[in-house]
Amino acid sequence: MPKAKIMWGMVAYGPFPFAPVYASHLRAIAWASRYFAVDLAGDVEISGAGSTDRTYTHSAENHVAQELLDSDATHLFMTEMDMVLPKHALPTLLELDKPVVSGVYFLRGSNGQPCLYKKVLTPPDNPYVHSPVHVFPTTGPFRIDCPGLGCVLIQREVFERVPTPWFDLSAQKYGSDMYFYTKVKQAGIEVWAHPGVYCDQMDYTRIGYRDYVKRMNSDPDFAKTGFIIGMDEKALRG
Repeated sequence: MPKAKIMWGMVAYGPFPFAPVYASHLRAIAWASRYFAVDLAGDVEISGAGSTDRTYTHSAENHVAQELLDSDATHLFMTEMDMVLPKHALPTLLELDKPVVSGVYFLRGSNGQPCLYKKVLTPPDNPYVHSPVHVFPTTGPFRIDCPGLGCVLIQREVFERVPTPWFDLSAQKYGSDMYFYTKVKQAGIEVWAHPGVYCDQMDYTRIGYRDYVKRMNSDPDFAKTGFIIGMDEKALRG
């Protein structure tokens, strides 16, 4: 486990109505803090935790990234107001010791679609397009081009190497995550996803890994479309 000072930043764009989300974030912070202090003898600490409020998503994401650079923290853990996190999220992601490492979550209203994307050949008017991944390794971490921003640990050097703005939505042809990860890829920085950290996403319903498994078992066409990660090393390297 590397030595680290982790800044926790939750991106929120309005009121915070989901009690399970709030409870999971507090539990993850408390559990990780105790683990870092007791089991790691203080070599890792959560140096700050905060949330944005009533701010456009990309503006909030740029703000928390700048807060990281204005501090002495070594890592930014970024999450969102609709993510239900497992308590072990921080230690598990940190242990992998990669520039960018994300948990795996599943999109709202998607019937189990992973928030995982692979960069594709893009039209000249939109260099940020990604294609969805439907099948991914479940036994260990894997390389990915875009795993979303709902549960991701990012080393400080990433923001030092990638030019600003780190996040953008101005063209409305892509998500701020696809914009960010395209620039990360252009900078030659590795991005990983860790299936040991499954998260749920909240809306009127709660979507998680169980919905993905159900989709895989009940919809044979699902696995035949989209990208399949892990079938060969070339796909894994990106």
